[in-house]
Amino acid sequence: MYDRKVLGFAEAEKAVKAVVEEASKGGRPMSAAVLDPWGNLISFARMDGAGPLTARMAMNKAYTAASFGMDTRMFFDWLKQADKDIAWYDDHRLTAVFGGIVIRSKNGIPVGAIGTSGRTQDEDEALAKVGAEAIKDDL
Repeated sequence: MYDRKVLGFAEAEKAVKAVVEEASKGGRPMSAAVLDPWGNLISFARMDGAGPLTARMAMNKAYTAASFGMDTRMFFDWLKQADKDIAWYDDHRLTAVFGGIVIRSKNGIPVGAIGTSGRTQDEDEALAKVGAEAIKDDL
């Protein structure tokens, strides 16, 4: 039997709420998405005024982080180092744009991922880390 912990709705909502609260302090409107380890959406928010592309990119960033078990910044570096083209994976949801963060349990097992979009890549990544940090004690 296979037993694995995954993020629940309460943790996902808490992470998204933390991102939106931080993003509301200033800057462009953005989107945040939390997915389970298999890339399925648990919780999502799109701030008023955020474009539809931010929604898709937030989900795709989280999907990539969940699928590979690494943050999208690390995925970008890995692709470059391995001299691979992202198209090789034949998965239109994969992205090497920063802002996708793996969420891990206290013992290091991936339990989900969070992605944000709408700001610069570095800002998106920082906001995703805010969401992950908000739930670290709950894991």
